Amino acid sequence: MGTRERILDASLELFNQEGTAAISALTIATSLGISPGNLYYHFRGKEEILAALLAECDLALARLYRRMDQELNTPVDFEAFLLSLLRVGHHFRCLFRDQEALRFGQPGLAQTWRRQLRQIRQISQLLLKRLDRLTPLGIPEEERNRLADSLMLSALASLCFELDPERDSETQLLLSARCLLTLLQPYLPEPTPLLAQQEPLSNH
Repeated sequence: MGTRERILDASLELFNQEGTAAISALTIATSLGISPGNLYYHFRGKEEILAALLAECDLALARLYRRMDQELNTPVDFEAFLLSLLRVGHHFRCLFRDQEALRFGQPGLAQTWRRQLRQIRQISQLLLKRLDRLTPLGIPEEERNRLADSLMLSALASLCFELDPERDSETQLLLSARCLLTLLQPYLPEPTPLLAQQEPLSNH
């Protein structure tokens, strides 16, 4: 792994743990045991690091977007795809938890963040459109899109709060997915496998 990739990996880990505002470029360099000059050779500062992480997140979401038609063939596939989206969000959770800091504290990132939010909204709407083809939801397109927005906002909120801090991250994601699917339950002819589970999710 090259120095640039090491900087991005370390930055993401620190931002996820402490928040983007609390971490400086010097903190990142110190954590890696490299000189500030070495870091600045690859990135001119923290804003450029955050821009690179936003680009990586954008690429991960784009990959999921391209896979949607191939992987969503049954309602059960919808559940798995929803978990894949949540895993991407969790991996880059600092970008969603600190959205106000990114929009207003890092002026150069505001446009990038807005573009990414539009992409997430589009994925959410297309996800429900695809689900509607697999199992008709019985609602008009306008209402379906509002439901998609509700799912998106709930998913983003789930990245900011831990429903059960004692559980591991994968179980947290399953809990978040179950909450999101609960919003869909009134429109589904039968519960998805995750909603059908009666017992609490176990720790791994």
